[in-house]
Amino acid sequence: MKLIFCIDDKKGMMFFGKRQSQDSVLREWIINHTAGSKLWMSAYSARQFSDQSGYIVDDNYVANASTGDYCFIEDKGYSLDNVSEIILCKWNRKYQADKVFDIDLKANGFKKVSSEDIKGSSHDKITIETYKKG
Repeated sequence: MKLIFCIDDKKGMMFFGKRQSQDSVLREWIINHTAGSKLWMSAYSARQFSDQSGYIVDDNYVANASTGDYCFIEDKGYSLDNVSEIILCKWNRKYQADKVFDIDLKANGFKKVSSEDIKGSSHDKITIETYKKG
C-alpha cells in the first residue's frame, strides 16, 4: 500500500477537523500519479476531488486497500502495516495544526527516493517527496 499526505513545514495536516489547505493542481497531480492503480480516500477527502474521477470513496479505506493501492490520508487514521511507499506533498508554509504527520520515516525504514517541485494553483511551490521502504 502507498500513502499520500499533505503537510506543512511543521508536519501539520489539519486544524479543528479541517484540512489546512488544498490545491487543484496538486489534486490533478495525485489523480495522474495514481492512474492505473486504485486510489482510496474518505468521504471528507472526496469532496475536494468532486471534479475528478478515478478514486474510491470508503471511510474504511486502510482496511480495504490492497498491495499497490494508494490511500490519500487526511481526516482518518492509518497504519504502517503493508505500507511500501509514502508520498509527502509539502505546502512549504506554516499553518496552524492540531493533527500532524507523526511517522518517523527513518526509524520505520523509509528512504527518500525522489523529490520534485510543482507550481500549484494556490501555492507557488509544492514539494512532492517520495519515500520507499527498504
